[in-house]
Amino acid sequence: MPHGHGLENLRAFGRALTVAAVAFALPAAAFAAGELRVGLETDVSGFDAVEGGVLGQTGEIVMRTLQEPLVRYDPDSREYSPLLATEWELDDSGTRWTFRLRDDIRFHDGSPLTAADVAAHYNRILDPAQKSRSRSFIDAIAGAEAVDATTVVFTLKHPWLGFMPYMATTSMSGPIPSRANVEAGKQNRSPLGSGPFRFVEWTPGDRIVVEKNPDYHDAASITLDRIVFKVLPDTQTRFAALKSGEVDVIWTDRGQTIRQAEKDGDLVALQRAGAGAETILLNARSGPLADLRVRQAIAHAFNQPAVVKIIWQDTKPVAVDALGDIVDCGDAGYLGYDPAKAKALLADYGQPVSLTMVHTATPRGREIGTLMQQMLKAVGIALELVPVDQTTLITRTFKREFDIVGWRMSDSPDMGPQLYALVRSDSSYNLSGYSTPELDEMAQAMRTATTMEERLALQCAISTEINQAASQLHWGGGRFHAFTSRRVKGVPPPYRGAVDVTRARID
Repeated sequence: MPHGHGLENLRAFGRALTVAAVAFALPAAAFAAGELRVGLETDVSGFDAVEGGVLGQTGEIVMRTLQEPLVRYDPDSREYSPLLATEWELDDSGTRWTFRLRDDIRFHDGSPLTAADVAAHYNRILDPAQKSRSRSFIDAIAGAEAVDATTVVFTLKHPWLGFMPYMATTSMSGPIPSRANVEAGKQNRSPLGSGPFRFVEWTPGDRIVVEKNPDYHDAASITLDRIVFKVLPDTQTRFAALKSGEVDVIWTDRGQTIRQAEKDGDLVALQRAGAGAETILLNARSGPLADLRVRQAIAHAFNQPAVVKIIWQDTKPVAVDALGDIVDCGDAGYLGYDPAKAKALLADYGQPVSLTMVHTATPRGREIGTLMQQMLKAVGIALELVPVDQTTLITRTFKREFDIVGWRMSDSPDMGPQLYALVRSDSSYNLSGYSTPELDEMAQAMRTATTMEERLALQCAISTEINQAASQLHWGGGRFHAFTSRRVKGVPPPYRGAVDVTRARID
């Protein structure tokens, strides 16, 4: 993947993008004892598994304080341990999982969490009529049944090695909400869970406030009284707020900010490598992008090493797949930067190409949009940029109202469910629209594989097909960064890019 002669021009553009942060001091905050303040990049779209759509990293940070999944996953040991469930077992057929729940779990309104809440949550996601965006990831599950108050049984359509990662996920499908609150239509904006903190208030675009749950089953591990999640979309403002003491914790993926913070002795740097990737989806359903030559031309015009250097300042790795260190797929058929080959493909296509790219109106979104525009212009493709807010981007992507759009594959101990959902022709999450009968068969074989060796080999094969079809580009692999002030202790490195502040303490 050579950098090519265009790197110096792109570096120059990157220098132009880098504006020196204006030093300013935010007013000192009057902190309550036991109060933690967390700076978020965006607001949350909602907490309901149907109405809320997807959490994203911001939503997951807040969700972890309010609701919990059945089991806990440790990204360091890569092992599962009890959380809402005390034990679980798989029958000899490999298609029937039985979970036994704690009998002392209460929702924040005092009502008991039972197997009926768990079953209702999963069956609602799995109901096609609900159109949950989480369904494609877990629809190897046929259904869930509450056998009694503390026993829930999941029946699978076939043996599925991806089952446990999704029982432990802290994205939308894993955390268990109150069935009554969901049925009352309140969960999206007034979430009711059984987590270590309970919802207090949400001022859209400004803040979300949670307070300690005195009835939490592991209350002794929680030392904070209150957490205020402050929405601070501008990266430099968020960083300045951390420096001034206005907030205690921030997540960021901005290369300039990360490099500044790493050199600051007053801050604690947290970093974790993982799977997943920053991606760009190409809509292969119609127009020029329905033609493989055009998509491959875009792939060859895209200089990922330059993008990683300019936008991330090498704080993320160059990625040829989204599997991280789970398995080594070699070059995975990656179409590297080669503008001459891009021009030849476009000449063979023989028609002018004009496209639009939807991206977030964040600095990150504007930068990748502008770089993509420059790279495509260099090979003869006109690209119009359409900056939108995060919620609009998600809505347009799921409605397939884009030519090119920035996206992300989330970190996970098993990337199989995301790969399956992205490529199957019958998946609501096949956002690029690219599929073939052969790819359908490959995805199904991966999903039903009974050994991890076979499953991972097929994940590499699917990644190779995605690269060769140029339905998705990568612009940085899974490496995640967060920073805290030195008065904050007990915050682990950000798993899945989301900062877990539930066990934080303040010295």
